[in-house]
Amino acid sequence: MDSQAPAQQQQPQQQQQPTPAEAQPAPNNPITTIGNAAAAVNYIAAAATSSVAAQTATSTNSVPNSVANVVTIPVPIVQNEENYTYVTVKGSLHDRSCAVFGLNETEIQALSKRFGSGLKGAVNGVMVNITPMDMVNTLAQLSYKVICSCGEAEISWTMQREI
Repeated sequence: MDSQAPAQQQQPQQQQQPTPAEAQPAPNNPITTIGNAAAAVNYIAAAATSSVAAQTATSTNSVPNSVANVVTIPVPIVQNEENYTYVTVKGSLHDRSCAVFGLNETEIQALSKRFGSGLKGAVNGVMVNITPMDMVNTLAQLSYKVICSCGEAEISWTMQREI
């Protein structure tokens, strides 16, 4: 009996590694290709983080293996010191009028001088009797630029200008 005890003590304990995705049974999900790809990514991430955690744990004995799968990536916060003002032009390409939202009083006065009686008040904006593209071009002369648009029959253009 004594001869068996030292033989068992001499064998080092092997650390269990996760099995690759190919060796694992396929998930019950009908889209097994995506499941296998996700399992492969999880295996690679787990293997990479567990080896780093094992190295750290053996050198400092302060990182438990249970948190080896947590990865933190620092992302710097970009401070934007520029200030912008935004307006929205809403209209149809098949119509001869549009609505503009977000203009300040000075810009509304400038548009009323340019378009005269074609400018009418609307809820939170103004209605103008010109095509939406003419309005986008007019606002571009006031240093606005289009940053996005959306819609099909009726389109909204969001424009910005640096203050």
